[in-house]
Amino acid sequence: CLFVVASAMKISIAVPSFNYGRYLRDCLSSIRSQSYPDFEVLIADGGSSDESMAIIREYCDLDQRFRLVSSEDAGQADAVDKAFCEAQGDILCFLNADDVFLCDDVFETMVKTFTSYANVSIVSAEGYYLDAKGKYIKPVNLRYHPMDNMGWMKYRTAVLQPATFWRREVYKQIPFNKEFHYVFDAHFFYEAYLNFSWLSIPKAVAGYRLHEENKSVTVRPKRIFELAKLEQHKFGRFSLRAGYLFFIYVLVWLMSKIPLVGRPFTRVIYLLVNSLSFVCAYRLPGI
Repeated sequence: CLFVVASAMKISIAVPSFNYGRYLRDCLSSIRSQSYPDFEVLIADGGSSDESMAIIREYCDLDQRFRLVSSEDAGQADAVDKAFCEAQGDILCFLNADDVFLCDDVFETMVKTFTSYANVSIVSAEGYYLDAKGKYIKPVNLRYHPMDNMGWMKYRTAVLQPATFWRREVYKQIPFNKEFHYVFDAHFFYEAYLNFSWLSIPKAVAGYRLHEENKSVTVRPKRIFELAKLEQHKFGRFSLRAGYLFFIYVLVWLMSKIPLVGRPFTRVIYLLVNSLSFVCAYRLPGI
Protein backbone atom coordinates (compact mmCIF):
# COMPACT_ATOMS: atom_id res chain seq x y z
CA CYS A 1 0.00 0.00 0.00
CA LEU A 2 1.35 3.41 -0.96
CA PHE A 3 0.25 6.54 0.89
CA VAL A 4 0.13 9.68 -1.23
CA VAL A 5 1.58 12.74 0.50
CA ALA A 6 -0.95 15.53 0.86
CA SER A 7 0.12 19.15 0.47
CA ALA A 8 -2.16 20.34 3.30
CA MET A 9 -3.51 18.82 6.51
CA LYS A 10 -6.12 16.58 4.98
CA ILE A 11 -8.32 14.15 6.91
CA SER A 12 -9.08 10.67 5.57
CA ILE A 13 -12.11 8.89 7.02
CA ALA A 14 -12.54 5.18 6.31
CA VAL A 15 -16.11 3.89 6.49
CA PRO A 16 -16.45 0.08 6.57
CA SER A 17 -19.95 -0.89 5.49
CA PHE A 18 -21.87 -4.15 5.39
CA ASN A 19 -25.68 -4.32 5.42
CA TYR A 20 -26.01 -1.31 7.74
CA GLY A 21 -28.08 0.71 5.29
CA ARG A 22 -30.54 1.68 8.03
CA TYR A 23 -27.73 3.61 9.76
CA LEU A 24 -25.45 4.52 6.86
CA ARG A 25 -27.17 7.74 5.80
CA ASP A 26 -26.81 9.20 9.31
CA CYS A 27 -23.14 8.22 9.32
CA LEU A 28 -22.29 9.77 5.95
CA SER A 29 -24.38 12.89 6.59
CA SER A 30 -22.52 13.51 9.86
CA ILE A 31 -19.27 13.49 7.89
CA ARG A 32 -20.51 15.65 5.04
CA SER A 33 -21.75 18.31 7.47
CA GLN A 34 -18.25 18.98 8.84
CA SER A 35 -17.18 22.61 8.69
CA TYR A 36 -13.57 21.72 7.86
CA PRO A 37 -13.63 21.08 4.09
CA ASP A 38 -10.35 19.29 3.38
CA PHE A 39 -11.34 15.69 3.90
CA GLU A 40 -12.05 12.51 1.97
CA VAL A 41 -14.40 9.63 2.75
CA LEU A 42 -13.20 6.20 1.65
CA ILE A 43 -16.03 3.68 1.80
CA ALA A 44 -15.32 -0.05 1.77
CA ASP A 45 -18.45 -2.14 1.40
CA GLY A 46 -18.27 -5.86 2.03
CA GLY A 47 -20.93 -6.82 -0.52
CA SER A 48 -24.10 -5.44 1.08
CA SER A 49 -27.43 -6.85 -0.07
CA ASP A 50 -29.59 -4.11 1.50
CA GLU A 51 -29.94 -0.46 0.46
CA SER A 52 -26.32 0.37 1.39
CA MET A 53 -24.93 0.49 -2.15
CA ALA A 54 -27.68 2.84 -3.33
CA ILE A 55 -26.91 5.20 -0.43
CA ILE A 56 -23.17 5.01 -1.12
CA ARG A 57 -23.67 5.81 -4.82
CA GLU A 58 -25.93 8.72 -3.85
CA TYR A 59 -23.25 10.33 -1.68
CA CYS A 60 -20.48 9.64 -4.18
CA ASP A 61 -22.53 11.37 -6.90
CA LEU A 62 -23.43 14.23 -4.56
CA ASP A 63 -19.94 14.97 -3.23
CA GLN A 64 -16.64 14.16 -4.94
CA ARG A 65 -14.96 13.82 -1.54
CA PHE A 66 -16.86 10.54 -1.08
CA ARG A 67 -15.50 7.49 -2.87
CA LEU A 68 -16.25 3.77 -2.95
CA VAL A 69 -12.87 2.03 -2.82
CA SER A 70 -13.92 -1.60 -2.40
CA SER A 71 -17.02 -3.74 -2.83
CA GLU A 72 -15.69 -6.91 -1.18
CA ASP A 73 -13.39 -7.72 1.72
CA ALA A 74 -12.38 -10.39 4.21
CA GLY A 75 -13.83 -8.63 7.26
CA GLN A 76 -13.84 -5.25 8.95
CA ALA A 77 -10.07 -4.98 9.42
CA ASP A 78 -9.52 -5.78 5.75
CA ALA A 79 -12.22 -3.27 4.74
CA VAL A 80 -10.62 -0.43 6.69
CA ASP A 81 -7.17 -1.38 5.41
CA LYS A 82 -8.41 -1.27 1.80
CA ALA A 83 -9.69 2.25 2.48
CA PHE A 84 -6.48 3.43 4.15
CA CYS A 85 -4.42 2.08 1.25
CA GLU A 86 -6.15 4.76 -0.84
CA ALA A 87 -5.79 7.49 1.78
CA GLN A 88 -4.22 10.81 0.84
CA GLY A 89 -4.69 12.46 4.23
CA ASP A 90 -2.30 13.40 7.00
CA ILE A 91 -4.85 12.46 9.68
CA LEU A 92 -6.73 9.15 9.69
CA CYS A 93 -9.82 7.84 11.43
CA PHE A 94 -12.45 5.22 10.76
CA LEU A 95 -16.13 5.57 11.44
CA ASN A 96 -18.27 2.46 11.40
CA ALA A 97 -21.40 2.68 9.28
CA ASP A 98 -23.62 2.57 12.37
CA ASP A 99 -21.79 5.39 14.19
CA VAL A 100 -21.90 9.18 13.69
CA PHE A 101 -20.06 12.40 14.46
CA LEU A 102 -22.07 14.49 16.91
CA CYS A 103 -21.08 18.01 15.87
CA ASP A 104 -19.92 19.80 12.73
CA ASP A 105 -16.54 20.95 14.09
CA VAL A 106 -14.99 17.52 14.75
CA PHE A 107 -12.41 17.78 11.96
CA GLU A 108 -11.69 21.42 12.78
CA THR A 109 -11.06 20.46 16.41
CA MET A 110 -8.71 17.64 15.44
CA VAL A 111 -6.71 19.75 12.97
CA LYS A 112 -6.28 22.50 15.56
CA THR A 113 -5.20 19.96 18.18
CA PHE A 114 -2.65 18.24 15.96
CA THR A 115 -1.33 21.64 14.84
CA SER A 116 -1.01 22.86 18.42
CA TYR A 117 0.65 19.66 19.63
CA ALA A 118 3.18 18.81 16.96
CA ASN A 119 4.66 15.94 18.98
CA VAL A 120 1.32 14.21 19.52
CA SER A 121 0.50 11.36 17.13
CA ILE A 122 -2.91 10.17 18.43
CA VAL A 123 -5.78 12.30 19.70
CA SER A 124 -8.73 10.68 21.41
CA ALA A 125 -11.91 12.54 22.31
CA GLU A 126 -15.16 11.57 24.02
CA GLY A 127 -18.65 10.60 22.93
CA TYR A 128 -22.13 9.33 23.73
CA TYR A 129 -23.90 6.02 23.45
CA LEU A 130 -26.86 6.17 21.08
CA ASP A 131 -29.72 3.74 20.71
CA ALA A 132 -30.71 2.11 17.42
CA LYS A 133 -32.83 5.16 16.53
CA GLY A 134 -30.01 7.61 17.21
CA LYS A 135 -31.29 8.92 20.55
CA TYR A 136 -28.78 9.81 23.24
CA ILE A 137 -28.45 7.24 26.03
CA LYS A 138 -25.52 8.42 28.18
CA PRO A 139 -21.92 9.62 27.89
CA VAL A 140 -19.33 6.99 27.10
CA ASN A 141 -17.24 6.50 30.23
CA LEU A 142 -14.62 3.85 29.50
CA ARG A 143 -12.59 4.68 32.59
CA TYR A 144 -15.19 4.02 35.27
CA HIS A 145 -12.68 2.52 37.71
CA PRO A 146 -11.59 5.36 40.04
CA MET A 147 -7.88 4.55 39.55
CA ASP A 148 -7.99 3.91 35.80
CA ASN A 149 -5.73 6.00 33.57
CA MET A 150 -3.77 5.81 30.31
CA GLY A 151 -1.03 3.89 32.12
CA TRP A 152 -3.42 0.96 32.42
CA MET A 153 -3.71 0.52 28.65
CA LYS A 154 -1.74 -2.73 28.84
CA TYR A 155 -4.38 -4.21 31.11
CA ARG A 156 -7.41 -2.69 29.45
CA THR A 157 -7.21 -0.89 26.12
CA ALA A 158 -10.09 1.50 26.75
CA VAL A 159 -10.39 3.76 23.70
CA LEU A 160 -13.49 5.19 22.02
CA GLN A 161 -12.59 4.20 18.46
CA PRO A 162 -14.85 6.58 16.43
CA ALA A 163 -13.59 9.53 18.50
CA THR A 164 -9.90 8.75 17.93
CA PHE A 165 -7.72 10.21 15.15
CA TRP A 166 -4.07 9.56 14.37
CA ARG A 167 -1.31 10.75 12.09
CA ARG A 168 -0.64 8.75 8.94
CA GLU A 169 2.76 7.53 10.12
CA VAL A 170 1.07 5.66 12.98
CA TYR A 171 -0.82 3.42 10.57
CA LYS A 172 2.20 3.03 8.31
CA GLN A 173 4.08 1.56 11.27
CA ILE A 174 1.17 -0.34 12.83
CA PRO A 175 -1.25 -1.70 10.18
CA PHE A 176 -4.34 -3.55 11.35
CA ASN A 177 -3.86 -7.23 12.14
CA LYS A 178 -6.29 -8.89 9.72
CA GLU A 179 -6.25 -12.12 11.70
CA PHE A 180 -8.47 -10.34 14.20
CA HIS A 181 -12.10 -9.62 13.33
CA TYR A 182 -13.30 -8.43 16.74
CA VAL A 183 -10.27 -6.89 18.46
CA PHE A 184 -8.14 -5.54 15.61
CA ASP A 185 -8.72 -1.98 16.81
CA ALA A 186 -7.78 -2.86 20.41
CA HIS A 187 -4.55 -4.42 19.12
CA PHE A 188 -3.85 -1.33 17.01
CA PHE A 189 -4.48 1.11 19.85
CA TYR A 190 -2.36 -0.92 22.25
CA GLU A 191 0.60 -0.88 19.85
CA ALA A 192 0.04 2.82 19.15
CA TYR A 193 0.09 3.49 22.90
CA LEU A 194 3.45 1.73 23.17
CA ASN A 195 5.07 3.51 20.24
CA PHE A 196 3.54 6.99 19.92
CA SER A 197 2.48 9.97 22.01
CA TRP A 198 -1.20 10.19 22.89
CA LEU A 199 -3.46 13.07 23.92
CA SER A 200 -7.01 12.90 25.29
CA ILE A 201 -9.31 15.91 24.95
CA PRO A 202 -12.56 16.54 26.88
CA LYS A 203 -14.89 17.05 23.92
CA ALA A 204 -17.72 14.73 22.88
CA VAL A 205 -17.40 14.21 19.13
CA ALA A 206 -18.73 10.72 18.32
CA GLY A 207 -21.91 8.76 18.79
CA TYR A 208 -21.43 5.02 19.38
CA ARG A 209 -24.63 3.23 18.48
CA LEU A 210 -25.78 0.33 20.64
CA HIS A 211 -27.93 -2.31 18.98
CA GLU A 212 -28.35 -6.06 18.87
CA GLU A 213 -25.64 -6.59 16.24
CA ASN A 214 -22.75 -4.73 17.93
CA LYS A 215 -19.64 -6.89 17.75
CA SER A 216 -18.00 -5.32 20.78
CA VAL A 217 -20.90 -5.56 23.23
CA THR A 218 -22.22 -9.06 22.51
CA VAL A 219 -20.90 -12.14 24.31
CA ARG A 220 -19.54 -14.14 21.38
CA PRO A 221 -17.13 -17.06 21.82
CA LYS A 222 -15.06 -15.94 18.82
CA ARG A 223 -14.57 -12.49 20.33
CA ILE A 224 -13.44 -13.97 23.66
CA PHE A 225 -11.02 -16.23 21.78
CA GLU A 226 -9.51 -13.19 20.06
CA LEU A 227 -9.27 -11.37 23.38
CA ALA A 228 -7.30 -14.34 24.71
CA LYS A 229 -4.98 -14.18 21.69
CA LEU A 230 -4.48 -10.47 22.34
CA GLU A 231 -3.54 -11.26 25.95
CA GLN A 232 -0.96 -13.72 24.62
CA HIS A 233 0.46 -10.94 22.48
CA LYS A 234 0.70 -8.57 25.42
CA PHE A 235 1.74 -10.87 28.26
CA GLY A 236 3.11 -14.04 26.67
CA ARG A 237 1.82 -17.31 25.31
CA PHE A 238 1.55 -19.03 28.70
CA SER A 239 0.44 -16.03 30.75
CA LEU A 240 -2.25 -16.38 33.39
CA ARG A 241 -4.38 -13.73 31.70
CA ALA A 242 -4.39 -15.54 28.37
CA GLY A 243 -5.06 -18.95 29.93
CA TYR A 244 -7.90 -17.48 32.00
CA LEU A 245 -9.62 -16.06 28.90
CA PHE A 246 -9.16 -19.28 26.96
CA PHE A 247 -10.98 -21.03 29.82
CA ILE A 248 -13.78 -18.45 29.68
CA TYR A 249 -13.93 -18.92 25.90
CA VAL A 250 -14.45 -22.68 26.27
CA LEU A 251 -17.09 -22.11 28.96
CA VAL A 252 -19.04 -19.61 26.84
CA TRP A 253 -18.71 -21.84 23.76
CA LEU A 254 -20.20 -24.75 25.71
CA MET A 255 -23.03 -22.53 26.96
CA SER A 256 -23.79 -21.46 23.40
CA LYS A 257 -24.54 -25.10 22.54
CA ILE A 258 -27.19 -25.48 25.23
CA PRO A 259 -30.73 -24.54 24.11
CA LEU A 260 -32.81 -22.10 26.15
CA VAL A 261 -30.65 -21.89 29.30
CA GLY A 262 -27.32 -21.31 27.55
CA ARG A 263 -27.89 -17.64 26.79
CA PRO A 264 -28.90 -16.60 30.34
CA PHE A 265 -25.91 -18.49 31.79
CA THR A 266 -23.64 -16.77 29.26
CA ARG A 267 -24.92 -13.42 30.50
CA VAL A 268 -24.16 -14.45 34.09
CA ILE A 269 -20.60 -15.41 33.05
CA TYR A 270 -20.22 -12.03 31.35
CA LEU A 271 -21.27 -10.15 34.48
CA LEU A 272 -19.12 -12.24 36.81
CA VAL A 273 -15.99 -11.99 34.66
CA ASN A 274 -16.26 -8.23 34.21
CA SER A 275 -17.10 -7.66 37.88
CA LEU A 276 -14.04 -9.64 38.95
CA SER A 277 -11.92 -7.73 36.46
CA PHE A 278 -13.12 -4.43 37.92
CA VAL A 279 -12.54 -5.49 41.54
CA CYS A 280 -8.95 -6.56 40.84
CA ALA A 281 -8.24 -3.38 38.84
CA TYR A 282 -8.17 -5.29 35.53
CA ARG A 283 -5.25 -7.50 36.60
CA LEU A 284 -7.58 -10.23 35.38
CA PRO A 285 -9.02 -9.34 31.96
CA GLY A 286 -12.64 -8.67 31.22
CA ILE A 287 -14.69 -9.63 28.19
